[in-house]
Amino acid sequence: MKIATMDIGSGTVRVLMCRLEKGRYCTDQIKRRITRLADDFAGGRLHPVSLARTAAAARDLAREARSYGAVEIRAACTGVTRRATNAGEFLQALADDAGLDPVVIAGEFEAQLSAQGASSEAGLGDKPFVLIDIGGFSTEFAKIRGRDFAGAVSVEVGSVSLTDRHMKSDPPTPEQLAACAADVQAALGALDRLDGVASFGPPVGTAGTITTLAAIHLKMERYDPARLSGVVLTAPRIEELLALLVSMPAADRLSLPGLEKGREDLMPAGAIICREALQRLGAERLLVTEGGLLQGLALCPEWPPTEGRWLTP
Repeated sequence: MKIATMDIGSGTVRVLMCRLEKGRYCTDQIKRRITRLADDFAGGRLHPVSLARTAAAARDLAREARSYGAVEIRAACTGVTRRATNAGEFLQALADDAGLDPVVIAGEFEAQLSAQGASSEAGLGDKPFVLIDIGGFSTEFAKIRGRDFAGAVSVEVGSVSLTDRHMKSDPPTPEQLAACAADVQAALGALDRLDGVASFGPPVGTAGTITTLAAIHLKMERYDPARLSGVVLTAPRIEELLALLVSMPAADRLSLPGLEKGREDLMPAGAIICREALQRLGAERLLVTEGGLLQGLALCPEWPPTEGRWLTP
């Protein structure tokens, strides 16, 4: 059976087109559009232009999924949609424009799905690991062994929200970078709720910030997901990449191979989250995977999810 999964996040809309048989999937295509849904998120409301732009991208990707032959599209909204007072308006636009029946999933359920998706792609087998999923408005951490979920926490910091709050100069000043790091360190105190997270297993990273850091590390001229899975980023290398990013204005960062247009202003904040997360976990390296929420949605045995895993705007 052909299905599609769609991750409608704060910065990107992504779709996985796959064949699903007996609880396993085989990927045929993954496509994405950087839409910046969280742009101009003022007063807790999605901006009409950002909302329309994202709904249009979802419409185009849904059309491609149906042309592929998907009999079902599982669409999940995360990040900024969880916080938007006009989320209902956005969901209606997705229904009207794209013919979708989207669900706004809770942060910890997002972490669970992302960890299970990462487990299927990272080649870790039954080994325990901690997933780090850096988004635009939140960062998720989850413990998983094979497909056995062992707990998660959603932390209220993301590359978009931190950029809006702290990065007032271009490039940001040392004071702004320090304030951003302090904000992340305070938020990571929530990891105390995830018992034994630092000793559970090595960290595995997914989503746009981490895969972009890996692409810059590889000097990837053309984005190739197959090359990213399995890349190891050491803590010193992440520090070097952060220093490189903040050494130039956002527009000049687009000269860096591996950095897609639309992420150039957000990467310093995202790299700080990544650095501080590794420090908080006492880890020296991070395994990168393309597996995450899209794959977790495909593996989800029940869709739409039960109450408590989704939110009603």
